[in-house]
Formats: sequence, C-alpha cells, structure tokens
Amino acid sequence: MKYIFLSILSCLLLVVTGCTGAKEIQNETYITAIGFDYSKGQYTVYLQALNFSNIAKQEGGSGLQQASPILIGQATGKSIQAAISKLEQHAALPLYYGHVNTFVLSKNVIEKHLASVIEFIGQNSFLRYNCWLYGTNGDIKKVLSAESFFNYPSIYTVLHSPSPLLKENYSMQIEKYNRIISKYNQSVGTLIIPTIDIRKKIFLQDEKPINIAALTGGFVVAQHQFKGWVKKHDLIGLKWFSEKAARIPISLFNERVSVEIIKPKSTIKVISGPKPAYDLIIKANAYINQNVDNLSVSNIEKELAQKVRNEILISLERSNQINADLLNITEIPYRYHHKKWDINVINNINKNSVKHINVKIKVQQNINYKR
Repeated sequence: MKYIFLSILSCLLLVVTGCTGAKEIQNETYITAIGFDYSKGQYTVYLQALNFSNIAKQEGGSGLQQASPILIGQATGKSIQAAISKLEQHAALPLYYGHVNTFVLSKNVIEKHLASVIEFIGQNSFLRYNCWLYGTNGDIKKVLSAESFFNYPSIYTVLHSPSPLLKENYSMQIEKYNRIISKYNQSVGTLIIPTIDIRKKIFLQDEKPINIAALTGGFVVAQHQFKGWVKKHDLIGLKWFSEKAARIPISLFNERVSVEIIKPKSTIKVISGPKPAYDLIIKANAYINQNVDNLSVSNIEKELAQKVRNEILISLERSNQINADLLNITEIPYRYHHKKWDINVINNINKNSVKHINVKIKVQQNINYKR
C-alpha cells in the first residue's frame, strides 16, 4: 500500500513540475523581427513585436475589423547587447526572442559592422539561423511597421513570409540567414542581402494608400568587402540560376505576348585555359498565357531566348562594374577544379570570362489548351 501511494505521489509531482515553468502568452512580449543600425559610434537596435491574440483570431478564420497593432522598440548603445539591455529594462513585459524570424540591417551595418551582428546572433541561443535576412536603404522603423492587406498582421508580408509571393512570381532570390552568411567567409563568389523598402500609393485600402514592403535590390559583399548596392533590375539575370525559381512570368513584343516559364534549369560549364572561362546554359519549358497578335510559337521561342540572354548580360555587366561575381559562377571551379587554378585566378572574373550563353526554352502549349 505504501509503495502504491509513493508511486501515485511521484506521478503527481512530475505533472505539477512540468507545468510550473509554463508561461501564458499574455505574460511575455513576443519579438518577431530585429533591426540593426549603426551611426556616430553607436548601435541602434529595433524590436518588432506582434499581438499574438490577433494572429490567432486571423488564423482561426475570423477577419479583423481593425489593423493588428505592431509594437516597435528602439534603443541605442555602444554595443548591440547594450542597446538590447536598455530595451529589456524598459519593457512592460519580459521580451521573448524565440519567435524572431527576420533580421533587418542598415547599409552602415552591412558596410562596416556585419561581423558584429553575426557575432551577436551566434551568441544568442534564442535567435535561430533559419530567419530571413534583409537590408534596407530606408528607415528600419518604417520597414518594421509595414502594412499588409485587409488588416492582416505583419507576418503575412514579404518581411516575414516571402515564400508564397516568390512561388507565384519569382523575381529575385531571398535566402535564410544561414544560407547567406555561409557565403560570408567563402573565398569566391558574393553574398547578396536583399533590400526591402516601403512603397506607397501602389495599393489603396478604403481609398487610402497603404505602406507595403517591397524588394528593391540587394547589398553585395564579396570576401568581407562591401561592394555596394545593386538595384533589382540589375539582378534580373540571377533568377535563371536559382533552384527555387518555380514560376517566372515574362512579357514579350511590347507586352502583347505573356509567357510563364516553369522551373528553369541552369548549367555552368568550365572551360580550361590560363584562367577559367564559362559557357552558361539555360533550359526550360514555357506556357503562353497571352498572344494578342497570334504570333507563331517559333517566333515566341526565339524572342524568349533573346530576352533571357539579355537579362543575364545585364547582371554580368553590373558584376563587371562593381568587380563582383553576382551570378556566383566562380563557385564551380572553386569546388570542382580547385587544383587547376589559384584562388586569385578564379576570382579574376569579368564579363569576357563568359564565352557563350545558350538558352533553350520550349513552348509546350498555348492559350487554347487548358493545363
């Protein structure tokens, strides 16, 4: 009997012990994004927190009558941790960082203090490496305050959820923090931190403009050196080399023909010589969504191939101007032919290093056929 009583008591203690550490959602401030800036010898840290009760209502299927509130905290210090500590000291509720899924960096931080941010994130056990990473040329506070459609919370914007948008209309590559930073210490290639800024008057809600966060380009870093900012148009050729590009809409013939390219495949062939040269090959299938003038498939295929080729050339030209490998084609000889060339020879790339750009896109069906 005594043994049974002790066994029951032990089980009860285990249950009670497991619940004592639980914290209710309203008793903490759940941080969802962190912004980093640097100016005049001090770091400024911005924290974005969302109302999780509103998010729960939205996911439950009931629409919100009012916009979900966004809490923005801001503090300055000689170090990132000093600024964070000030925010924690003045918070009405304890700050919890386990739900952070986005980092936003200013140009000043990326240009001169990126290593400090990497160190801080690496030392904080609550900050995960699978967060989204952005830069901005604008006001970080405004970026973190970006609005969504229909009073949706901020987590339903490109700031927190870029994947659905890119799946439907792939324009440029957005990577998680770990994928981008893994290139930081590489001896070849570049890391591109996509930039996000506020665009006004593109969309109206109840006849009032709403502030939408949109991709504008990218900050380029190569071998720890800041190479500058590149606008989105100059990165237009990168999408043809991305494994994540599932659907790319293209307009031709003064927008009288619209096609949709599905999952393009790229091949980079290395040509031996005193220094590596390259042949670039792009293959894909395409579907015609609009053909106002009823042009032939062969004409569309020819124009489409030239369009893709021109987009790649635009990015190659910009690479040449900033002395950086935006397409990251030097990774191929570095990984697979490193014994043939010295690292400095591999990095000595320019637009003339690309000898041929071969584009083969097959139009599978036209608008008269359903998928």
